[in-house]
Amino acid sequence: MNEHIRDTADLQGLTRRFAKLAANLRYQDLPAPVQQKAKLIIRDGVGNQIAASAISEAAIAITQLVQEWGGKPESTIVGYGDKVPAPLAAFCNGAMGHGVELDDAHGSGLIKAGSVLIPAAFATAEVSHAKGEDLVAAVVAGYEIAIRVAKAINPGHRHRGYHTTSTVSLMGAAVITARLLGCDEEGIANAIGLAAMQSSGIQSYLDDPCMAKPFGPGKGAFNGVLAGVMARRGFTGPKKALESKEGFLNAFTDSVRASDLLDGFGTEFAIMEVGFKPHAACRYAHGPIDLAQLFHDEGITLDEIDTITVKMSGLAIRQASKFPCPSLNAAMGSTQFGVALALARGGNGLRDYWDGYADQSIHDLAARVVLEAEPDFGVGGRQAVVTLGLKDGRSLVHRSDEPRGEPTNPLTAEELERKFLTTAGLVLDEDRIAEISRRLMALETESDAGVIPALTVAPDRKPALRAA
Repeated sequence: MNEHIRDTADLQGLTRRFAKLAANLRYQDLPAPVQQKAKLIIRDGVGNQIAASAISEAAIAITQLVQEWGGKPESTIVGYGDKVPAPLAAFCNGAMGHGVELDDAHGSGLIKAGSVLIPAAFATAEVSHAKGEDLVAAVVAGYEIAIRVAKAINPGHRHRGYHTTSTVSLMGAAVITARLLGCDEEGIANAIGLAAMQSSGIQSYLDDPCMAKPFGPGKGAFNGVLAGVMARRGFTGPKKALESKEGFLNAFTDSVRASDLLDGFGTEFAIMEVGFKPHAACRYAHGPIDLAQLFHDEGITLDEIDTITVKMSGLAIRQASKFPCPSLNAAMGSTQFGVALALARGGNGLRDYWDGYADQSIHDLAARVVLEAEPDFGVGGRQAVVTLGLKDGRSLVHRSDEPRGEPTNPLTAEELERKFLTTAGLVLDEDRIAEISRRLMALETESDAGVIPALTVAPDRKPALRAA
C-alpha cells in the first residue's frame, strides 16, 4: 500500500534510526550469510572498478581531470595509483564502478548501490586506516539506508526521471564515511542530512546517449564522502533530512511505502536483497540476454533466424532500449545490442562487448530486434519473452520470470569468483587478482583495509586491456 509521507507519523525520527544502527553495528553482530554477502559485494565492486579503469570512456575522462587538479594525497584512484583527496578518489572510482554496467542491483529499488558505496568505503579507509571488519559492518549499514529508501520511493521516484543510484546511494556513502571516520550517532545523522541536501541525478542520457551515465554515481560517491568528512569536522546537517516536511522523501516522490523503510529494521538486512549482474548490460536487458544465450547454446544459428521479438515491461523498454549505439557504453545499455551479441557469440561479458562492438554484423543484427511492451509484466517487471521466427516457418520461444543473479535465482560462488577473475583480469595479471580476491573474501582479518586499493594499480600506472 502506498502511504503518503505527510500522513505517515511512523517515520518520525527515521534519519536518527539509520544513524543509530550505523553507529552501533559491529561485524560480530552480523549473521554469517550477511558477512559473506557483504564481502562478495565488495569484491564485485572492486573488480568492476579495475576493469573500468581501462575501458570506461567517462571514468577515464573524469580521472584525467582529477589528475590535473591533484591535491592532498589521501586516497588511491583505482588502476592509476594517483593519491588525491578522498572525495576526489571516490568520484573517479564511483564513475568506474558504474562505468561497465556490471554493478550490483536491487530490483524494486532500481538502485545499483555498490558503484557508490564501495568506492566511498575504500577512499575513507585509506584515510582512517579502518579495520577490515569495521569496513564490512559500515558497508552493511550503508546498504541498509540506500536499499530501504530506494525501495520505499520507487517506482514513483523513477517516473519523475531520477536516477536512484545517484540520488539515494550517496546517503549510504555518507553513512559509511562518517562511521569509518569515527563519528557517533549524532555525527552520522549530520552526515545523512548533508548528503541528502546534495542529492541529484536525472536520466536524460536515456533520450540522448552520451558520456554522462557514470557521472552521477561518481558524483554521488564524492558527495557522500564529502558529507561524512564535513560531519567528522563538526559541520552540522539536518538530522530530520529524510522525514521532515522539507525533507528528502517529500521532495523526491509523491508517495512512500513506510513498510519498506520499517519492516525488519535492525534484524533483517537489506543487503541480502541485492543481486549480481552476470552480463555487462543494463539490468533490464539481462532477462532477454539470458534467453538469447539459451538459443545460442541450443545451436540456433544466425542464418536460420528471420525475426527476433522481445517482450518486456514498459519501464524495461524505457530504460534499456538504445539503438543505434553510438558508443560502447550505449551498446552495454541496449537490449537490442545485448540480444544480438548473445545470439551471435553466446557471451555478454566485457570482453564480448569490447570485441562485438567493433563487429558491424552485430549492429546489423541488433537493428532487427523488435521490443514490445507486455502489460502483464506490470510497470517495471523484469520478466522477458524472446521469440525467434525461423526461416523454415518455425517459431521458438523462451521465457524468464527474473534474470539470473537475483537472490532467488542466484549465481553460484564459483560463478561470482569467475566473474571477478575475468573482469579484473582484463587489466591485472592472474597472481594479482587472485591475491585481491583472497584478501577481500577474508577482509575481516585485515588490520588496515586501506591497503587494498594499492593492489589495484596497473603496471606502470597505465590501465589497459591485456591480451585475450
